[in-house]
Amino acid sequence: MTINRFLPALLAAGLLLGGPASAAKGDNVAGAIDARTFDQLMEAQELTEAGQHSEALKVLDGLKASGKLNGYAQSQMYNFYAFIYANQENYPKAIDAYKQVLGLEDATEGLKLTAKYSIAQMYFQIEDYQACIRFMEDWLKQVDTPTPTAHIMLAQAYYQTEAYDKALSNVSTASKLEAAAGKPIPESWLRLTAALYYAKNDYAKTARVYEELIRRYPKLSYLKQLAGMYSELGEEKKRLAAYDAVYEHGALDKEAEVLNLAYMYLGQDVPYKAGKIIEAGMNAGQIEKSAKNVETLANAWAAASEYKKAVPALQQAAKMSDKGLLYARLAGVYFDAGEYAEAAQAARAADQKGGLKNSASNLMLLGMANFNDKQYEDALQAFRRAKQDKSNYAAASQWEDYTMAEIQRIKALEQAKFELQKRTEQTIQEQQEGEGVIEMRE
Repeated sequence: MTINRFLPALLAAGLLLGGPASAAKGDNVAGAIDARTFDQLMEAQELTEAGQHSEALKVLDGLKASGKLNGYAQSQMYNFYAFIYANQENYPKAIDAYKQVLGLEDATEGLKLTAKYSIAQMYFQIEDYQACIRFMEDWLKQVDTPTPTAHIMLAQAYYQTEAYDKALSNVSTASKLEAAAGKPIPESWLRLTAALYYAKNDYAKTARVYEELIRRYPKLSYLKQLAGMYSELGEEKKRLAAYDAVYEHGALDKEAEVLNLAYMYLGQDVPYKAGKIIEAGMNAGQIEKSAKNVETLANAWAAASEYKKAVPALQQAAKMSDKGLLYARLAGVYFDAGEYAEAAQAARAADQKGGLKNSASNLMLLGMANFNDKQYEDALQAFRRAKQDKSNYAAASQWEDYTMAEIQRIKALEQAKFELQKRTEQTIQEQQEGEGVIEMRE
């Protein structure tokens, strides 16, 4: 960092004291600079402005070696040393030079205050935050009108030392000073405030700062941060709204982020929106068509009662999986849609593929699908297998009994139908025989 705004006002200081004219009279008193010294300082300044720092330092070294400078002239010389070292980003030497200024009794109070402020800046640059705090706090005690930037630097130093309350106090002071001057609070100050509240685990206040950032300096990155804060606060609807706004602006460019938004919609019982997001992501190549992602898509469509979309998605996912779970889910979708033959086929595929957490439940579905498809013998076999699981024994037994009763009822109906047909045929035959006897008598 180049600190040009702290260029020493050597020329102004010299002219105010009479400069070469006063020195010509031999007035080498405190606060005056003789003509030769003034010229050399001016030469050093011109060399510095030309970027010839090494040459400027040689001029200052010559001055220092002369041993003829009074206290005031020395303060100006060391102030110039500090300025050159700071421009070279040689902060340790710049700090030492400024400390030389502070140690000179004849240095003006204004120059000492500038030195303290600059030293605080240098310590911040070399990450010696405790030293920065020490000099800046001292500077603030001695000035009548502290600057907002001084408080912000102090706030940043306190932040680095984890003194968050002191940091917040200084940010607040800086903001009040800025507001009093009729200026808006800078974006970086609000970001620092948010970081401080977050460091204190005060997510509610962090969220409020991000809300203010969005109002003053709208950026999608702040919406993302705000969504994270809402998540910490358990305000899922607000989190979803913030995340969706980011999505609608096309700023969710990672698969995990887009899927996260879809899961949020699923969590808020809005499966159709989740399905649309995943489908769009897959079509755009943003979301991988992996077994897990296709399964999530299928579950979203199924929950949204989008049967025509859920079935092909589940079929695709089931083929990609090495377990039968997805075929079992596909069977459930078919069953709910009233397509019992297809439900039975999918449940049978799930049973054959295996790897189910609850194979008995799949067998129950297989049995009910077969029952509704009037495949009673197949249903009976499924229910008898399901009975082997103790948790399903009672339900499977009831369905077994119900299926057996249905088989018996159908058999009884068929028997009754057979007997009725037989009696009908006998009656017809008897009538025909009776008509034959009448004809013979005639």
